[in-house]
Amino acid sequence: MSKERDKEILELLVSQKQATVKELAAHLFVSEPSIRRDLAKLEKQNLIKRVHGGAVIEETALSKNKIPFAIRELEQSNAKVIIAQKAIELVHDNDVIFLDASTSAYQLIPFLQSKRNLTVITNGVRTLEKLAEYDINTISTGGSLVASCMALVGEDAYRTIESINADIAFFSCRGLSSEGYLTDIAPEENHVRSKMIKNAKRSYLLCAKDKIGKKYYHNLCHSRELDGVITD
Repeated sequence: MSKERDKEILELLVSQKQATVKELAAHLFVSEPSIRRDLAKLEKQNLIKRVHGGAVIEETALSKNKIPFAIRELEQSNAKVIIAQKAIELVHDNDVIFLDASTSAYQLIPFLQSKRNLTVITNGVRTLEKLAEYDINTISTGGSLVASCMALVGEDAYRTIESINADIAFFSCRGLSSEGYLTDIAPEENHVRSKMIKNAKRSYLLCAKDKIGKKYYHNLCHSRELDGVITD
């Protein structure tokens, strides 16, 4: 199965949360047996769940393993670029920046090259790799790896963050409730974000509009505790 077809299947499932084999076959112009084989392979990677006649993405079912980075990276990708373009306007030369392991923060990296002499501290493994591509001065928080979302968490990560006084923090979460609470399904990642917020002069939530009004079981903080919410 090609990576391009993987991506198209996941994009459709992320946007609709479910799809039938017939719908996927028509959308991708391939046979239904080919789609069934594709779905079987994606299920083995724990990216989807097959059901009678099709497949679904269930966030609650995936909550124990977090939302895999492969899926998160596909969600609202255009929106995340728009958000990154707005966020970079808040960054100054010589800033020290916290970035969490979210794909929203990851999308900001190419825009950082427009600034001089930045230092970025992150708990995102993919984020570390991307920062290295752009030759940006980077510090890893260290910590224990959550492989499914490529995030470093735990006491070592907390200690690194607490030792640094940052100018600005950018991060994301799964939902911004109608009451204004930032919510997620990953307490360990939320704890890292909480430390970043506390140790930064300014902190901003990167939030695609489809997350607004959604509530998950773990609260990070209230939006009034931040300096702003950046959305598309």
